[in-house]
Amino acid sequence: MLSNKFSRAAAVAVTLCGTAVNAFWRLECDGSIALARIDPLMDFDGLSDHVHILKGGSAFSPKSTSEELLKSKCTSCGVAQDKSAYWAPPLYFMGDDGTMELVPEKPPFKAYYELNPGSTSDGKPQTIEAFPNGFQMIAGTNYRRNSTLSGEDPSEFRGPFSDQSNDEREQRAIGFNCMNYGFSGSPAKNEDALYRHHLPEKSWIDSNCPDGIRLELSFPSCWNGEMDGGESHKSHVAYPAWINGGDCPAGFDKRFPALMFETIVATEKFIGKGGSFVLGNGDPTGYGYHGDFIAAWDEGVLERAVSECTDKGGEMKSCGVFELTQDSASCTIENLPEEIKNENTEGPMSSLPGDCEIQPGPEPARKGKGASGSSSGGKSKGDSSAKNKSKEDKAPVDKESSPPPVEKAPAALVPESKPEGGVFVETEEKAPEKAPEQAPEQAPEYVAPPLPPAPAPTTPPSAPVDAAGNVIRTDVRTDGRVVYENKVVVHEVTVTEEAAKAKRTPEAEHVKRHAHRHHHMQHGIGGRRMR
Repeated sequence: MLSNKFSRAAAVAVTLCGTAVNAFWRLECDGSIALARIDPLMDFDGLSDHVHILKGGSAFSPKSTSEELLKSKCTSCGVAQDKSAYWAPPLYFMGDDGTMELVPEKPPFKAYYELNPGSTSDGKPQTIEAFPNGFQMIAGTNYRRNSTLSGEDPSEFRGPFSDQSNDEREQRAIGFNCMNYGFSGSPAKNEDALYRHHLPEKSWIDSNCPDGIRLELSFPSCWNGEMDGGESHKSHVAYPAWINGGDCPAGFDKRFPALMFETIVATEKFIGKGGSFVLGNGDPTGYGYHGDFIAAWDEGVLERAVSECTDKGGEMKSCGVFELTQDSASCTIENLPEEIKNENTEGPMSSLPGDCEIQPGPEPARKGKGASGSSSGGKSKGDSSAKNKSKEDKAPVDKESSPPPVEKAPAALVPESKPEGGVFVETEEKAPEKAPEQAPEQAPEYVAPPLPPAPAPTTPPSAPVDAAGNVIRTDVRTDGRVVYENKVVVHEVTVTEEAAKAKRTPEAEHVKRHAHRHHHMQHGIGGRRMR
């Protein structure tokens, strides 16, 4: 008997109708330089109280500045001239017995640079500028544990949010979106980027997201000319009306590319296991999801890319300015602090790295005991401001997002009854001194609206297969604003030698496939769901 394998990919085109598309590129990062308690913005020259997954230049350290990052020997991302740093907390699974385990990423991590146009508050068109080296910012609030947004979440309303504050726009700048390619037998389901602003309960994820979830974070793209936003690292930037496109608020007349992080994580690995998901900063709600960025591009490269890389397909290789890396997945951090070189950050472990306390809220979280750095952040030489900065452009620091004073942590919580939700923005102010007899200030309690009833949990096979039991693999490509996601079905066929002589035609299987899209918003136009 002879054995023969054959496969055929069925590509399904998914188009975005009725929406103009702007140029963008996806900076793909195949690897991470480290998973460590380092945050040079919020804990400069020390250790962070919680863990981050670190992408970008290998010279990243607790004292990172743009100048230091530019000396990196390699980068874990796809463009060799980019030594910038990109970091955010990872997701963990906490079992019913309290054991923690890292939820693995599905590479590549993507940092989208979207060239979305807009206008100033008085209607003047803006020119998109490159991030200057030395610029740094944070999106999300590490200490947030509730939502002040009105209405349903998720909601079909996609903007604009012209009448909402920057804090409200900031809460809309995160997404925890369900991945369902249709492999498990249920119909594929698409969700827009930034569609759901909270981390759903594990039981709902198990039932509805057989292919994991996608963590998203959009950074502000309106700028007042300052290189940094003080201890919050946010007051120098603001969100436009459409979150990542549209008109900028008064005082923020400059425009950057809209930077957006995307991380897909394999929550399906834990289907059927009792427990819950929690972010590495001790947040089981998702409202405290956040990310950080320090710009460090080789001189002139990003400026050329902003003006010359006008492809609408998002491929790095389509931009002739870029030199693509060959082995970015092997790039690792050059100098990890001695105190955390042997720290277990992947699990299994009895607590989050740094003994970070799980704080479900709704009151703001407290800064953890494991922090040892300053929230002043590092500054490169000449980084006090950009050209043409003005004092009147400076936005006030949002002191309400500061953490309450550090107190003795209560026993770790297993968040079986945690409020559903997830939004992130990271801002930190120095905690004020507080008399012992004073109780910590409580944030207004917010109860997130309930999610739609979830179907009974199902356990998909450990490897993707179709209804006939054939093994599946996939790949993705884009062409303009069309996303092609190929499904390859491998059939095992046994034939006799006589039959093998006959002409055979491979069986083709056309499967409608989920294709996620990114919410490339622009002035006057909201993104629509790709179908």
